[in-house]
Amino acid sequence: MNKMFLFVMSALLCVLPHNNSQQTQEIWVDAVTNKIQIGSLAGNRNLEFGVRNIVEEFLQEKNYDLNPEAKNKLSVELVYLDVLKTKSNVSVFHKNEESVVIRLKGTLKTDNKKIKEVIVEEESSEISMSTLIVDNGGKFNQTSLSNALKKASDKLVSKIFEKN
Repeated sequence: MNKMFLFVMSALLCVLPHNNSQQTQEIWVDAVTNKIQIGSLAGNRNLEFGVRNIVEEFLQEKNYDLNPEAKNKLSVELVYLDVLKTKSNVSVFHKNEESVVIRLKGTLKTDNKKIKEVIVEEESSEISMSTLIVDNGGKFNQTSLSNALKKASDKLVSKIFEKN
């Protein structure tokens, strides 16, 4: 009879909802500013909106609720964005590697008091034997740019909330 009681109690514990001590916190992405000084994306507002959306997605994945009235505010600056090129030749073999490099600066404030500031840098590389990632006009490959932005945004959100 005791075994049956323990079996029923353990089954009930599996079905009943658990009281999670980890509650979602509220945050708001206060500002995303493009501080890039040179290149085709300097001052580009569309880039700011894109980074805001990506950062908000990563915050929601980490169980943060977005609320404009939240005490915690995150601001993001796009500090650097460029393409780095590497070429190598061995006999008749030719290889191009081009990387989109992005640097983001994030500042977390609570009640308008700066809590933490981090700078992250990420890159997205593509190796090509026949096609170029960046054309002669200096434009960014959309896929490489998108990958670099996502990687940098994820790293920024992770670093801003990691415990020291």
